[in-house]
Amino acid sequence: MKFSFASLLTKLTLATSVAGALVGCDEPNYPTPTPVTESSVGQARVLVVNAAPGSQGVTTTVDGSPFGAVAPYLGTAAGTYTGVSAGQRLFLFNDPANVPSNATTSPATPRTLAARSLYLGGTNYTVFVTDVPTRPFTTPVTSTSDQGGIRTLTLTDNLAAPAVATNAKIRFVNLAPTATGGSTTYGIFNSLTQAPLFSAAPTRAFRGLSTGTGTTAVTFANFTEVAAGTYKLDVRSVAATPLVGTQQDITLVAGKIYTLYVRGIAGSSTTPLGISIVANN
Repeated sequence: MKFSFASLLTKLTLATSVAGALVGCDEPNYPTPTPVTESSVGQARVLVVNAAPGSQGVTTTVDGSPFGAVAPYLGTAAGTYTGVSAGQRLFLFNDPANVPSNATTSPATPRTLAARSLYLGGTNYTVFVTDVPTRPFTTPVTSTSDQGGIRTLTLTDNLAAPAVATNAKIRFVNLAPTATGGSTTYGIFNSLTQAPLFSAAPTRAFRGLSTGTGTTAVTFANFTEVAAGTYKLDVRSVAATPLVGTQQDITLVAGKIYTLYVRGIAGSSTTPLGISIVANN
């Protein structure tokens, strides 16, 4: 028998092709899928402000870790924004006074407020703790019913500098409830000119974030530019009538960004109605 190198080469080529075909028919190995709970973008920045009249001090945690110091009424949990991992985050808010007025347990146990929200990387947020801690819960109690007590209101913060260097940027939300936790309507007015500081929707509902629809829509999370300076402002529920004791001077610095909010309870000596301001930058 004669040895043929060409015949051997042909057989080897054929064997290699068959082996390659067999391997190619196997299922490819994919990594085990896992749920994504955090954004790959990085961190969001959050500022927590306690605007709940009657609060004894809100302690905040995020995903089980402390978030800043205890926030007193009209105070913040941290002096500046604090970074949190982007994605679904669970904030817990505890206040010793957070006991709905219609609680039936004795002694009443303060309720923990849980707020799970999606936070986008590279985005800034202000989270307000609102309402009176004794606000009653709705009955009958179900898994979807209002649990009473404090709630949160979250605003997304666009911290781009004012387009005009001599301006400040401001926005306004109404966070002043009634003594029993009901809704109110208030606006912030210029005491000298008698004009509303915010001509679009001069008065705003308690915890409202927008009004109108379509071309008339006004979003209260958006900032408006105004000339920097010191303004004499007051609170009104009716445009022509300043509410007693609410007039105050507020200075707005060029290049700065502020959130103004009406807080407190009308007629209260311990948590009076007035205007508070958050410096967002």
